[in-house]
Order: sequence, then structure tokens, then C-alpha cells
Amino acid sequence: MEIELKFQLPASKKKSVLLALNKQKAQKIRLQAKYYDTADRLLAKNHVAIRLRQEGEHWVQTFKAASKNHLQRIEEDIHLGQCEQEPELDLSLYQYNQTVQDIIRELLGDTPADLLLQFQTDVERTFHVFEFQGSQIEVCLDDGEIRTPTDQAKICEIEFELKQGSARDLIIFSNHLVEKYQLWLDVRSKAERGNLLAMGKKVSPATKAKTLQLQPEFSAEQALKLIIENCLNQILPNAAAIADGVAEAEHIHQTRVGLRRLRSAFKHFSHWTQIDPTWESELADIFRALGQSRDNDAIQDSVIPLIKEVCDFDFPFNSQAATNVTKLLSNTKTTQLFLSLLSFSYSENESKTKLTKQVTKSLTKLYQKILKDASQFSDLPIEQQHRTRKRVKQLRYCIDFVSGLYPEKKVQQFLDKLQPIQEYLGFYNDLFVAEQIFQQHTAKQSQFLFALGWVKAQQPHVMKKADKKLQVLSHKDIFWE
Repeated sequence: MEIELKFQLPASKKKSVLLALNKQKAQKIRLQAKYYDTADRLLAKNHVAIRLRQEGEHWVQTFKAASKNHLQRIEEDIHLGQCEQEPELDLSLYQYNQTVQDIIRELLGDTPADLLLQFQTDVERTFHVFEFQGSQIEVCLDDGEIRTPTDQAKICEIEFELKQGSARDLIIFSNHLVEKYQLWLDVRSKAERGNLLAMGKKVSPATKAKTLQLQPEFSAEQALKLIIENCLNQILPNAAAIADGVAEAEHIHQTRVGLRRLRSAFKHFSHWTQIDPTWESELADIFRALGQSRDNDAIQDSVIPLIKEVCDFDFPFNSQAATNVTKLLSNTKTTQLFLSLLSFSYSENESKTKLTKQVTKSLTKLYQKILKDASQFSDLPIEQQHRTRKRVKQLRYCIDFVSGLYPEKKVQQFLDKLQPIQEYLGFYNDLFVAEQIFQQHTAKQSQFLFALGWVKAQQPHVMKKADKKLQVLSHKDIFWE
């Protein structure tokens, strides 16, 4: 198992990092790697990489696969030593590693087809092992490029690999250097970047939330740390795409979803243990900053197609918003926040409070607020109606986190009631977002007057539909008590 963190390094800081490493009498080595896959890239699709790499005068065959989070990877190195001729890829070398064998068999079958060369990397690595709080951490500066027969891309990144000790020490150590060298966290591997280059693409599809399976025997603190890890697994790859300036609208959306899930957990579960009180406000700042770009995309998907059915309408996008979010996600403070969250998820568990007892308290408290809102929804001020929308969404996320603790059928019955409520309240909110955006353009572009009138006319109708759906909720639906 490999435990490492990787950061992108601004070209302007490369010289400073080299000087710092050379002061420690760092070593240098040339690494020339060839990455292989099936013709239809079956390995890459399953986050697996197999390579042959010449490391100085020696050859190493390596298997890598994704693990439970972005800090750890399954890795198996086969050292081939010095070879008179360039070695050929040999999957039988992994016969003594059952984990690797199982993954290869699952993806490629019992008689794997030949793996084909997809791309190459050529890197000069400057590296040194540091001692930190009893742990040994190797710092590597990789400077080079990825190549295909028709294209190439620059590599300039720093890796911090744990050679011995605790993952928490690795995170704390790397955090010290983030601000000094303006590093930003990038969970995308060289293999991922190489595959994209080979396919002529700039970015992988946006990462969505994965199911979390909590167990009743977990403590509440342990569960919260697993929830944080689960949210970061969604946030970090999308945030890296944004920081690199290659994100699509869906990456911004999924980053916001991940942030909203994490903020929901902190809002309703943070009393399960002691957490840093500044995290919530820092996450909220990022969420709001991403909001301007996302709001444009949201109404483009939900509101504008309906307006186009009744009139010819063209909405001008604000490209400045995308530029701003790139700076935000590559910002030092954002990276340090992510590292703080990672560090907490790897800290020792101190509390043994029973999980199911805490879940019951947290969900019941939130659900009672929603039921109270539902009883008077049509009379609530607009701001409080939108607060209800947020509460319903938070309840959905919180249930998703803990659903594995309860009978699947009962959970699904409840979610089936919640889903249409979420949809109506979400569209209701989009109408108000659209109203604000359209209002800003009416003075200069008269076409927005019709659009503005349309969304304002829709608001009361959608509110009534949302209100009707809210009335189906009752205390009898609770499955978590």
C-alpha cells in the first residue's frame, strides 16, 4: 500500500524547491516509464495502471490501483534489476500477490489480452527523505513530460510519500510547505493525465458521491471521520480539475454537492466529537464562491429551456466566474483546509459514543424542523421557504450517510417521499435565482423583460406544488428511531 500526497508546483517556485532539496544533498534520478492498457482502456476506466519504468540503470514493473481514499493506493513493485535488453511486460510476476491477482482477473479475465503501450513519461526526479516526528517522508520533485506519438504535456509536481510512520505526520509535514511554495493538492495521477493526453481529452468525467457503508458497531466519532473521507473522495478530484483550469460545469456542480454534503454533516453531526469550528465557515466561503458559476449553469439546465419553448432566448454566460473559481481552488488556504480535514480523518478516535443513538437524535431534531416548516410553508417568507429547501436537502444527505444502518426498504420508502419535494423546492429556488440574474440584464437587453416576467409568474404555481408535496410528510415516516 502506497501512502502519498501530490501537489502541483508553480513554475516560478521550481528553482526555490530545488535549492531547498539540494541543501539537504538530495539525490537525482531519471525515470522513464511506459504505461500499458487494453485497446479499450479497461484498466484506466477502473483506476488501475500498469507500467514498466527504467529508474537509472534498473527496471521496475509496477501495478497501481485506487484504494479507499486519495491518500492511499494499492501498489506492487517488481524489481527486475539491470537488463541487457528492455524487458517486456509480464503479468505473471504478480502471481504471489493475491490482491493484485484478483483485480487483474476481475478486469481482464483468466487469459488477459495483450496490453498495448498507451503513453510514456520522462522525468528527472530530485528526492530526499526527511525525518519528521519519528516518521520518514520522501519528498520528490518531478520535472519532465508525458508523451504520446502525437502530443506531450509538462510535468512539474511534488510528491510526499510516507516511507515509515503515520499518515497524519505526512499530512502535517506537507502542510508546512504548501504556503511556502504555493502548492495545490492534485489527486490526479500521472497515469490519469497520460490517458487523457492519449485520448485527446483535457479532463476526466466529474466524480460523483460514492455510497458509504457505516456499521452499527462504529463509534459516532469514527463514523464522522468516515463521512469526511467520503466527501473528500468526491470533492478533491473535481477541485483539482477546477484548480487546473480544465473543469466543465459538472465538475463545479459536483464540487458544490460534495461541499454541501460535508457542510450538512458538520451542521447536524459535528457534536459527535470535537472539530475545528473554522471549517464550516471556510467551506461556506468556497461554496458561495462556486455559486455564481453554478447558478448560471443551473438555470441554463432548468429554467432557460422552458423559456425557450415560448420565446427566442439567449443567455450570455459570465466567463469571469470560471476564472475566479480556478484561482480559489488553487489557493493556498483552500489546500490547507483540505489537508486539515484529511489530517482529522486520520487522527486517533477518542470518543466511544454509540453511533445509532447519536443518529436518532440528529435526524429527529432536523426532521421536526422540516415538519414544522411544512405545516405553514405557504405562509412563510421567501427566505424561510428556501431555508426549508436547504433542510430537506440536508436531511437527504444525512440519510445517505447513515442509510446502511437501517433496513433498505424502509429507507427507500422515505426517500421516495423526499425526492419530489426536493425537486419542486429546487426548481422553486432556480426561479428566484433566475429572477435575480435576469433583473441585472433588463436595462441593457430587453429580451430579459419577458424572461423576468415568466419566472415571476411561475413562482406561485411551483410554490403550491411544493407545499402540496410537503404535506405528505409525517412523524409516522421516521425509520431511524
